[in-house]
Amino acid sequence: MTVVWLNKRNWRHPGPIVNMAVHNAHSFTTAGVESHFVVGAGDESDTSADLRGFYGLQPAPEFHVHRVPLGRRGAKSTTSLPVFLQARRLALDLARSDDVAVFCRDSSFLPFLALLCRHPRIRGFYELHDFYADHSWREGKIPFGHHREKWLEHFFLPRISGLVCITSEQQKLYQSIFPNMPSLARSLGTKPFAETDPETRRRARTVFYVGHMSGAKGVSFLLEAAASLARRGIRTEFCGGYEKNAVRIRAHAEKEGIASMVRAEAFRPPAELHQALAERGSLGVVMLADTFYNRHLTCPVKALDYLSHGMPALGTPLPSVTEVLGPSGHYLEEGNVPAFVEAASALLDDPAAYARACAAARTRAAELTWTRRAEALLAFAQSLQD
Repeated sequence: MTVVWLNKRNWRHPGPIVNMAVHNAHSFTTAGVESHFVVGAGDESDTSADLRGFYGLQPAPEFHVHRVPLGRRGAKSTTSLPVFLQARRLALDLARSDDVAVFCRDSSFLPFLALLCRHPRIRGFYELHDFYADHSWREGKIPFGHHREKWLEHFFLPRISGLVCITSEQQKLYQSIFPNMPSLARSLGTKPFAETDPETRRRARTVFYVGHMSGAKGVSFLLEAAASLARRGIRTEFCGGYEKNAVRIRAHAEKEGIASMVRAEAFRPPAELHQALAERGSLGVVMLADTFYNRHLTCPVKALDYLSHGMPALGTPLPSVTEVLGPSGHYLEEGNVPAFVEAASALLDDPAAYARACAAARTRAAELTWTRRAEALLAFAQSLQD
């Protein structure tokens, strides 16, 4: 079986979406199959060098990146149609000599995916990152775009081969709407790095937050805790979002008199982020607020990043968090800053406890690798062959 994975955004697009797509597509080569990744071209650059230096991945003969210039739609906007057409052509061409599994997360591609699934040698799968099929959980006015997503899902999902859910709770929700639809629940993957000395990591005494800078993701909580952590000799580091977010955090730290104990940077290329985690990270933070989306629909990539480095993580006991961290997680109720500070201090002040926590994180990371995810997706796709 050959895999085609596509994403409508540009190559090297900031943030986790394209990064996760690249890792998804690349992981199939580590599982022993040929994989093609179709993506917007982005600015001109050397693709192999980008894989190494930007995404932290090794080029492989079985991994093919197809960078497609986006079309123009008016003076300022672009269209992803060229990416979709290239993915369709590629899948049909590959199906002449092999079975093909096509994966995407872009709802605009669903009409193309449904047509491809009519081919006897092509299976099409939609990776879900929300729950548009039923809007009853949403608060306030529902945007028109959400209604469009709902229509696309109700019309086209029954016409494709299967669904890939990123949490078990999400799978249950979609099974309630599409009870006869084949589905698989599997978190996104870890990329275990070389083991570092736990004692060196502990002595760094740095709590890391990685990801979007929205309050519901835990950044506001950690910002509130930063002063108390600083009094315990614990640094706080934020990495993600835009420069304006980093400026706001640095200004807050300056106002609180803890600027020397707080570091904030905007989004960095994945390879640079992992270098920072390897060099300075002691503990990770996954203190998600208890919202419907956070509880049921998100796979916290930050937790996977921490696990990849054997870094213990503190998080709220939401299903989405416990599904990733598992028994390696250190769980605390939402909003309890004193308990969080005490838990972080207890780990960082006890070398033996910290070493055990690092070992548990590495064990959990080995269970959630990108390769294991690719193997599960391949088995799912092959189970649906006629």
